[in-house]
Amino acid sequence: MATSDNSQELDEQVSKIVDVQEQTESHLLQLANVNGVGIGYKVSKNKTSDELCLIVFVTSKLKANDLDKKDTIPTKIEGVKTDVVEVGEIEAQAYTAKLRPAQPGYSIGHYKVTAGTFGAVVRDTCYPCRYYILSNNHVLANSNGARIGDPILQPGRVDGGKNPADKIATLQKFVPIKFGSVNNYNLVDAAIARPTDIKYIYASIKNLGIPKGIEEATLNMPVIKTGRTTQTTTGTVNAVNATVAVNFGSAGVAYFKNQIMTNDMSNGGDSGSVLLNRRNRNVVGLLFAGSSTVTIFNNIHNVMMALNVTPVTAS
Repeated sequence: MATSDNSQELDEQVSKIVDVQEQTESHLLQLANVNGVGIGYKVSKNKTSDELCLIVFVTSKLKANDLDKKDTIPTKIEGVKTDVVEVGEIEAQAYTAKLRPAQPGYSIGHYKVTAGTFGAVVRDTCYPCRYYILSNNHVLANSNGARIGDPILQPGRVDGGKNPADKIATLQKFVPIKFGSVNNYNLVDAAIARPTDIKYIYASIKNLGIPKGIEEATLNMPVIKTGRTTQTTTGTVNAVNATVAVNFGSAGVAYFKNQIMTNDMSNGGDSGSVLLNRRNRNVVGLLFAGSSTVTIFNNIHNVMMALNVTPVTAS
């Protein structure tokens, strides 16, 4: 009974913080140095407490007298405690060999893009016999710059991939990224490509196997991923429902809502990796960005709904 009561109390606390976040994050994201807002546990003297709070992520942690008064983050907002966490600048982010069949976790990319990661094999919800390669828009669709039918290379161009010799698929669908406005949010950076032949891909993620299913990420969940650059890394979910500003270089800044944040698990080229619950190998997220201290993932449910696909699983 105590466990049920504690769970109900936790849900009520999260619900209250979500309400405050929705009311204030647009304002917070326009403050100097702020690049994200999420829900997590407050950290004091380098120790994580069991106290939930609204986390405000900043490029660098500055002293109060180095900030304009209007850019100071209050210690409480509507009765909810805040925590300021330095994460650096969040940017869109090796297994680099050519493989046939290609395996999730290895290099892939649009023929005009450097390289990212082949995240997973997914199937069409309406046509279950159609299988696709899942990764990011900025990996497979050149940050909105591609056309449906464009060639996808494995490995990616920076890893020696050449068109047409290393073409493995064609771009099937992508979710356009909306750039520029704090009030024009994105949920996912996602795309799928259709293999030129199903025999050229298989569903077992390098070092992790075939996913068992999908689920929602929760705070403190132990997680794992395999990506092109940093290979297999582990981490912990330290914020959920995060809203972040992501720098896509020349394409501009885009704002993403309802994201998952972990400790640093990645580097450039890992974009497109899927995030798994370390305990049961369920997919929880799709890696698309990171900084020197954190990695950002789309909620996998949002990815699946946006693309109308479902992961190929072992169950």
